Amino acid sequence: MKKISLYTTIIALALLSSLSSCLKDDSQPDFTQNQAIIELPVGSSAGNGGGNSIAAPIPAGTVAADYFIYVNYAAPEANPNDVTVTLAVSEAALAKFNQVNGSAYPILPTAAYTLASNKVVIPAGQRQVKFPVKINASILDPAVKYALPLAITDGGGFTVSGNFGTLISIITLTSK
Repeated sequence: MKKISLYTTIIALALLSSLSSCLKDDSQPDFTQNQAIIELPVGSSAGNGGGNSIAAPIPAGTVAADYFIYVNYAAPEANPNDVTVTLAVSEAALAKFNQVNGSAYPILPTAAYTLASNKVVIPAGQRQVKFPVKINASILDPAVKYALPLAITDGGGFTVSGNFGTLISIITLTSK
C-alpha cells in the first residue's frame, strides 16, 4: 500500500508543479506597439506566395458596373491625419499570380475599366475606404474570365503590407 501511495504522491506533485508554471506565462502579444500598415484586405490568400485574389462577378452587357476594392489602414489606433494611398494596375502581380497558381487569366483590357483616380484618401479617424472602379462589361467576351491586378504603390508614408499589398480581382461575367 505504501508503494501505491508513494507513486500517487509523486505523480500528483509532478502534475501540480507543471500546472502552476502556466500561471506565469506572459506570451500574450502587445499589439499596441505595431506600426500602421496599408493593405487591400478583402481577398483570399492561397498561401503559396502568388498573391491574394477575389471573385468579382459583373453583370454581362453592363456599360458602367460599379466595382469597389477596399483600402485599409491597419493599426492599433485610428489614423490621426488623412492618408493618401496610390494604387496601380500591376501586370507583374498578375504574371506572378498566374505562374504560381497555374492559371492563365488575361489582364482586363484598359478599355473595359475606368479608375476615377489612382489615388484614394483614407480620412482621419477612419480605417477603410472604397476604391471605385467602373467596369464596361459590354465589350468583354462572356466566355473569358479576366483579371484586374491592383497593387499599392505608395502607402502615404506608411508601410505597405507584404501579404495584402496586391489584389487580383477575377472578373467573371454573369447573366443579368
